[in-house]
Amino acid sequence: MTRLLAATVLAAVEVGAAFGAASASVGAVSGDSMTVDIEVEVKVSAQAVVAHLAFPGAPSLTVPLLDRGGGAFGARVEVEARNYLVVFEAVGASDGMSDPVSLRDMGADLGSGGELGAEPVGDGGAAERSGGWGWAALALGAASLSVFAFWVFSGGDKAAVSEKG
Repeated sequence: MTRLLAATVLAAVEVGAAFGAASASVGAVSGDSMTVDIEVEVKVSAQAVVAHLAFPGAPSLTVPLLDRGGGAFGARVEVEARNYLVVFEAVGASDGMSDPVSLRDMGADLGSGGELGAEPVGDGGAAERSGGWGWAALALGAASLSVFAFWVFSGGDKAAVSEKG
């Protein structure tokens, strides 16, 4: 048990912004899918924490992370067996997007064969140089949706109706 904990701590990587260490471990691989446990330390107060998983040529996934206590948020999810690029988002925090990091960089044992062992960026880094705008647009959309939901649920539309009279 102590060895497992030590391996997890050593495999954790700092992802920046509002986040501390992040780690990932693969529980089971069967056929084209795998179960992966993702965890990240959140250093700020946030309305919600999500992980965005992306791999070239595959649809991106947004996974809500649950509060595991002590500032750690995580989830266990079954996904296609790939070395996803992960960006964490603390919804409602000012600097709420982490740096992108792959599952392998977070310590997941993905083996070395096929797409599972492949690196998520295969175009010489062009996706890394331009990919930040896509994540920024996704974050802006999520933040806008959060503000809109807050406005609706706080009764913001009632004030406009009563002014009209």
